[in-house]
Amino acid sequence: MKRKGKIPVIVLAGVLLLGIAVIVSAFIGIRKRVKDSKPFADLEASEIMSARVHLTPPDKTIQITDVEELASCLRDVVIYRKDDSYTEYCGQGVTFTLTMADGRETSVMAFSPFLVIDGIGYQTKYEPCEALNGYGNRLLDDEDACVILEEPPVLTVVSDETAFEAFTGTYSWQRRNGDGTSTEMEADSPHPLDRKEYDFDSETTENTAVLRFQEDPDEILGVQCWSEERRGDPEAVGESVVANGYEIELKPGGYIYEVTAEWDAEKSGYGGIAHYCFYMKVIG
Repeated sequence: MKRKGKIPVIVLAGVLLLGIAVIVSAFIGIRKRVKDSKPFADLEASEIMSARVHLTPPDKTIQITDVEELASCLRDVVIYRKDDSYTEYCGQGVTFTLTMADGRETSVMAFSPFLVIDGIGYQTKYEPCEALNGYGNRLLDDEDACVILEEPPVLTVVSDETAFEAFTGTYSWQRRNGDGTSTEMEADSPHPLDRKEYDFDSETTENTAVLRFQEDPDEILGVQCWSEERRGDPEAVGESVVANGYEIELKPGGYIYEVTAEWDAEKSGYGGIAHYCFYMKVIG
């Protein structure tokens, strides 16, 4: 009878090392998956040079002056597998844009139940995503919110069942750069009486109209109008229009109106003076 041989020590050592390697590899894989699920786990506020948040609706962008809470919210977010089906959903998107100290720019959109990082959608854990969304909306609701206005806000004119967007005319505008400097912009436009694009079907039975700005100005500097019969005559003198806050009195018949408004750039670094014009005909 043959005696069973002993397993060489070197074989045992090899098996042991292989087992350790498998365990270490599995551990590293688990750590990597955990890290991948929290992409901002190591983010520090000091790494963020500047940040802003854009909310749609209402299509407004807010400058974030204190990034501590933003960094904390981002550290908590958890993502799962990639999923671009967020494009099929309707709802509010809250998009944070971070400029990092090393010059990189990263965008993060909270669109529950999705998180979109630099244009790539992921399924996400609900609570941290909602916290990020809520943080953006709190910034929007803050009466001291620093609204970023890259250009004059849109003006919508509403009267009776008629609502339309006014034309933006000449403006002088200032916007703040990332390095703290400012850029001045001047834009020229035809005189309101020389514009050709008016919708001369804009009619109302009311004798007032409401001015709805995308972002309310600090002051409406003036409103004037011209009879449609003066079209093509930029030398014609305009008539003053009575304004009560954002409500203006309309003249009977067809008139071309010009609104001049100002946004103070002192607080946010964005603002200036802009002119708007539109046509409205009061009937009945």
